[in-house]
Amino acid sequence: MMTKYFASATVILDPFIAGSKVARIFLSRIPPSSRHLIKLKTDIVSESPQKQQLIQVEYKDGTVLKFDPSKTTIGDVVEQLDRHSRAMQLKEQMNG
Repeated sequence: MMTKYFASATVILDPFIAGSKVARIFLSRIPPSSRHLIKLKTDIVSESPQKQQLIQVEYKDGTVLKFDPSKTTIGDVVEQLDRHSRAMQLKEQMNG
């Protein structure tokens, strides 16, 4: 997962349900060398119907991608995040 272009990441999860597995894997895939460069916010909720699970990534260009970890797979999340990161990388290479 290309995290170079992440500005911030917010993860809201309920650790007691199976749908939180994607959110936990997402957090574990952020390299330790990038964790101090990204604003990470993690909220743990349990038995709270007001807050839904969420993975939200904001890029340095202002683009925000949101995912519901209970309805997507980690492969889909990584694929979409890498797609936007590659587009930003291409723009960076073209601008020099």
